[in-house]
Amino acid sequence: MPEDIHGQLNLFLRERGILTDFQVSEPASTSGSINPPIEIAVAPGFTPITSVSVTINNQTNRIWLNGTVGLTATFDAAGVVTVTLQLLRGTTIIYQTSKTISSPSVLPATVSEIVHLEHIDVTAVSGELPVTATYTLRAQADTATVTSGGPVTLTAAQLERNP
Repeated sequence: MPEDIHGQLNLFLRERGILTDFQVSEPASTSGSINPPIEIAVAPGFTPITSVSVTINNQTNRIWLNGTVGLTATFDAAGVVTVTLQLLRGTTIIYQTSKTISSPSVLPATVSEIVHLEHIDVTAVSGELPVTATYTLRAQADTATVTSGGPVTLTAAQLERNP
């Protein structure tokens, strides 16, 4: 067999991790489906949006997290609002990102944005196994003009190491 073909076959034969214990929290699958919408807290407070629990049964396993949050900002004057989104394992922040929403030129106005988050938690768990870990998605705005009416989803899946 030619060497270049053999190398290509090896690419397809590599072992891959196993996806297990897939958990989903989907309080709202479409925009506007949370009524009344969730009011996002102004700093320094945070608003919990949703959470999901997954059972970890091995120290070497990782947790894949995927979230979606629909945000709506209301503007009476020109400006921007920054929303901070965090993923927590228990009470520990494991991921953080920010989304800036700008006002349009015609005011007053409402601007909607959908934010997608993805993270792999590689921190080893402690204690006797199996351990159930709860992951929470929460948000904070720098002004009082932001709500979430959906969509809101958070998924967690255990990634087992290669056999």
